[in-house]
Amino acid sequence: MQKIFLSILIISFSTFFVFAQQDTTLDELTAQSSDVKAAEIEDLNQKEEERTKEIANLLGFILPEYTDNPSYVITFKDPSSEEKGVEIAIDSGNFTIIKSPYTFPALSIGNHDVKFRFYDSTSTIKTLEYDLIIIPRAPIINIPEIGETTISISGTALANSDVIYTLSANAFNSSGIVDTDENGNWTIVITPEGGLSDAIYTFSALTRKYGYVSDLSAPITFTVGENSNTPVATDGKEIHFSFKDINKGNVIDVVKNNNDLLILFGVATLLGVVLTIIFKNLIDAKRNEKKYKDAESIIKKDSKDKDVKTLRELFGESDKKEESKKEEKEEEISKEVEPTQQESIINKDVFLKRFKRLDPDNDAGKETKKKIKISLTSKEE
Repeated sequence: MQKIFLSILIISFSTFFVFAQQDTTLDELTAQSSDVKAAEIEDLNQKEEERTKEIANLLGFILPEYTDNPSYVITFKDPSSEEKGVEIAIDSGNFTIIKSPYTFPALSIGNHDVKFRFYDSTSTIKTLEYDLIIIPRAPIINIPEIGETTISISGTALANSDVIYTLSANAFNSSGIVDTDENGNWTIVITPEGGLSDAIYTFSALTRKYGYVSDLSAPITFTVGENSNTPVATDGKEIHFSFKDINKGNVIDVVKNNNDLLILFGVATLLGVVLTIIFKNLIDAKRNEKKYKDAESIIKKDSKDKDVKTLRELFGESDKKEESKKEEKEEEISKEVEPTQQESIINKDVFLKRFKRLDPDNDAGKETKKKIKISLTSKEE
């Protein structure tokens, strides 16, 4: 009996110990459930993102999450085989057919619901949804005006909006908000306590409207003090260059640090070569023209010898004399060759005498070689 009771007691303690190890609190059960749901939600979001990208690739573009351009432009393609077209609906409006490139109709500042509807290559209708946020554009900052104790900075931004600015220099820091007027103009005047200290100041700002803020503007940097006339880049490095600062020891470093100098020297050299060639050609042409005129004036100049003539005149007279001699010779030949009306009968001796130049034989009776030109009307020597 004791053995049976002892066995039951051991089994009871063992069961209690096992169940005690498996007990789970309500918080643990809730935490486990939350982890499972979070994992499921993340998995669903990832699948939805992949599906959206896959559909967006059919159109050939992906709309950004936000932009400061209210008239954003997109280019797309119609994936349907029959070119059924692409439709768009903005802020729960009706779908309308659009053509690429498409410009959004000047959306207002804020969030916009954009939907695209089209057919894919299998004629299956697809819908693509985006949340497009239009943010204000960053403010434009003018050159600061530095007074004895104040700094005045102005610029332009979105009309009736807030410009949030920051001015810093060493340990000095000033920030605030200024409103723009109906034209978008704004001006702030900053007066540091204790006056302006000699330092390099950096100013930047952004625009805010309807709770949406723009990107940060490009910072401007300026110097107050002895080097206030030295321009400074937005990265804080001084933009200063002078040819007086160049010497034999730093000429290579100056060229390396100022790549624009190479471009400047290259353009100047090329321009100099081109201008030199043009001027040289003009000068040579003027010299040659002057030489020709001087030579012509010397030839035509009055002299004691009245028979002095230019080469052109001499060559012209020579050509005329040659033509005159040729005409006279042809006339004599024609007189010898053509019989007159009175000479109706000639003997052999007269014929041979008159036409000896056409005889192919010499006085010894041998044939001579002569070049004969043949034409359609006559035979010429």
